[in-house]
Amino acid sequence: MFGSVMTGGTAVALAAALLSSGTVTEERPPPGSVAIEMRTGSGWLCGGSVTSVAVAPDNSGFTTSYEGFPVRVGVGSKPGDARKNCQLTVDVRIPRDFTYVITGTEHTGYARLAKGATGQLTVGHYLQGAPGRSSRTYRFTGPYNDAWLASDFGDIGIIEYPPCGEQRLLTLTTELQVDAGTSDPATTTSELGLNDTGSNAIARYRLAWKRCPAV
Repeated sequence: MFGSVMTGGTAVALAAALLSSGTVTEERPPPGSVAIEMRTGSGWLCGGSVTSVAVAPDNSGFTTSYEGFPVRVGVGSKPGDARKNCQLTVDVRIPRDFTYVITGTEHTGYARLAKGATGQLTVGHYLQGAPGRSSRTYRFTGPYNDAWLASDFGDIGIIEYPPCGEQRLLTLTTELQVDAGTSDPATTTSELGLNDTGSNAIARYRLAWKRCPAV
């Protein structure tokens, strides 16, 4: 059973310079092939493992998977264990007559936080070479000992798209952080992770599509 997650702030919209003017409703995903190729992956949260990317059969989104290491403070922890990040850069290859935008993300994990300890998950994405970014933060407060689901799939709102005809690399960022707070790190351990025993960290990204005007 998933525990509740508190969200800090709302998603930050991409800058107007990146987006086309006006708003557009979602259209059907393009038929045929949409390919996403891994370019680079860095950060201790990724675990240095091979990352896989899988596109949904209907092109409505994609998932990433990697062996994510948890963050922890207290008994058994080392300096640097309290904060870890992962940055993945992917090449999204789409039909020329379409453009897309990420409209939602979903992450799952677990938290084992002592009373007084806190944890934080921050996820984001941006197109390389563009000025704007989108990010969202989820906060956890101890005592907490449960799995969690952090999702903004229900918060579509207004959809604005990058200009047509541009092919930019997409960067996906994930950061975990845990703080002892008022708990006693000499006698307690607090941990926050994206995967539990033996499973990979899986993130889901939802896409919205727009057909570009004929040139």
